Amino acid sequence: MRPIALAAGSLLLAACASGASGADPEVPAPDPGTPGTPEAPAPPSGGRGPAVTYEPVRSAAYRLERHDSLTLQFEGGATQEQSRDRTAFLRITLAESPTPDAYQVSIVLDSLEAIENGAPVSPDSTLAVRGTRWTATMTPSGGLSGLQADRESMLGDEVQGRLRLLFPPLPDGGVREGMEWTDTTQYELVADAFPGTEQTVVTYRANEAESSATDAIALESSGNYTRSGTRMQGEQELQMTASGNREGVHRIGLKGILLSAEGRDTGEMTISVPALGQTVPVKQSGSYRIRSEGGR
Repeated sequence: MRPIALAAGSLLLAACASGASGADPEVPAPDPGTPGTPEAPAPPSGGRGPAVTYEPVRSAAYRLERHDSLTLQFEGGATQEQSRDRTAFLRITLAESPTPDAYQVSIVLDSLEAIENGAPVSPDSTLAVRGTRWTATMTPSGGLSGLQADRESMLGDEVQGRLRLLFPPLPDGGVREGMEWTDTTQYELVADAFPGTEQTVVTYRANEAESSATDAIALESSGNYTRSGTRMQGEQELQMTASGNREGVHRIGLKGILLSAEGRDTGEMTISVPALGQTVPVKQSGSYRIRSEGGR
């Protein structure tokens, strides 16, 4: 049974090296009915200082880094280590919308650096995903709705699953220092080579940012996630379930613009081949870092 287990594990790397597929169609309009709309956090009471919400911005540049480490555990005690690094260079525009209390969101991938186990992913794959554009709608309190890309690719889908990190949810009416609230969100994503659905429950606490040089609010977060997905390898169906914990901090300027963020997560994942009754336990850990690189 071990060869099948190894094949299930190798899927994680093989799928992530896939290039883009299809031509570049017209940018689709966001569909408010698609999964990904968060439950609005209950407005917390109290707080001090000015209320901060997201404000319009044009072509704000960000660098989003993500590192993942996986340890696959096979029968007999053997293990296999895998690592994955992604660095996405993004441009974000939030524009006023005809709909009250809503922004039209455009996120463009200027370039992507992708590394698997210390080796660069094929340039054909990273070049094909360059220029991908996502559209969505968002309220001044955050929460992307109807997030869609203008092309399909495995690498692009990976990046899409991380875009919500750019807009942590805020309470209705804005966030003030000293507030605390809990947000529950469910959305589709591609993670560890599996298309699937993830649900998160995260508690946020708003504090004054440590840096005296910047007027900002620091959103400290901690919570948990559950995830499930399915994909085909040849004629075999593979299933994935995962759960774990996350923590992080986002620094949002008093003018409503994300300045920086970082965080980490740890969890357990199981890859199953139902037709063979085979399972592969996986330990996962990851970290992310976001930095503003100024508008252009």
